[in-house]
Amino acid sequence: MSYAPLLRDVRAHFGLLQADLATWLGISRSLLALVETGREELPRHARPWLFPWLTAQALPDDETTVPAPPLAPALLLASAGPAAALARLRECDYQVRRLHLQHLALLGTLRTAARRLAAAPVLHAALPPETAAEPVALALRRRWLARLREAATDALLPEAEAGPVVAALLGMRGEAYRHEGVLLEAWLAGGKG
Repeated sequence: MSYAPLLRDVRAHFGLLQADLATWLGISRSLLALVETGREELPRHARPWLFPWLTAQALPDDETTVPAPPLAPALLLASAGPAAALARLRECDYQVRRLHLQHLALLGTLRTAARRLAAAPVLHAALPPETAAEPVALALRRRWLARLREAATDALLPEAEAGPVVAALLGMRGEAYRHEGVLLEAWLAGGKG
């Protein structure tokens, strides 16, 4: 059985670097790269450490969608109307699209953090009880998992620099520009000016 597609899927789903997943699997990053490209097999000792990720990957996911911005209205291409109003309409359209892309990227980052946080208990359950003299690889996994959980928790805090509040505000800014554009379109269509 080739583990290459499973490893790539896990890394993509949880936004992990090869070095991150390699630490958890107890192998080198270069070996993980060879396994992912199909040039090597995943070592037997690493296989059991992949299964908690596959279990976590099957957990329900919050697939919040953001509606796509409207297509540029025909009025944007027209030259009828006051130049200042047309320029502002074009600016609104540009800002709606720009903010939409930023919002999507930020939501993707938050979704990845939420997936990592949801995976943490599954990964923790895969670890044996802690002992005073445990192998180095196991101690590395514990520390790595603690950092993963802490980073995911921090990313989802309301006061986080790129957290959920910032995502909501970004969405609101886009909606404000969209609303202004709709009002400008109606005003221009009504023959004002």
